[in-house]
Amino acid sequence: MKLSSPLLLVGLLPVLSPALAQDCVENGVPIPAAHFIQVQNGTIIDRATNLMWKQCSEGATGVGCAAGQPERLKWKAAMGRARDSRFAGYADWRLPNRRELKTLMQNRCYGLRIDGVIFPNTPAARFWTSTPAAYYPGSAWTLDFADSSIGYGTRSDRAYVRLVRDSEACSPVIPGTCLPHEDRLYEPHGSVEELDPSQEIPQDP
Repeated sequence: MKLSSPLLLVGLLPVLSPALAQDCVENGVPIPAAHFIQVQNGTIIDRATNLMWKQCSEGATGVGCAAGQPERLKWKAAMGRARDSRFAGYADWRLPNRRELKTLMQNRCYGLRIDGVIFPNTPAARFWTSTPAAYYPGSAWTLDFADSSIGYGTRSDRAYVRLVRDSEACSPVIPGTCLPHEDRLYEPHGSVEELDPSQEIPQDP
């Protein structure tokens, strides 16, 4: 798999955050999903989807996402936060659509339906997607990591946020790390020359 910068892999976090009541273990040991790769810059590569996730929910930082507190935002503010993020040197972060966020759901885990080793300090609560709720104007779909339920939030509601990007896409923050242009012509969200920061965040078809 091609990546847009050299990756330095680090060991997985050994324990779950004490704030989480999660049963996602084998023989008493927390077992992370094998398709996730933890990168030294605070990102996670999912080899199953070729997506790169920001490891910490917005508002949380540091090793184990133990610094700060996960922050709840309104939907428009969440999309703006993603568009303005320059985390880890990338400028193409976005809010995941409903299909993408669902790939983080772990039915093998109970109490928190996400891999708490890979994504520590994740609230067992609703997270925004970029997918509008068509039958509810001004609303967007949410996924609840407490029980895997899908719901929606209105423009006045707040929910948590986790950012995502395409792991093989070019980042204009560090142009020297971009893949050759011809290798980026068929990316799902277009080449960097075709991206307009004012455009809406990609959504489900």
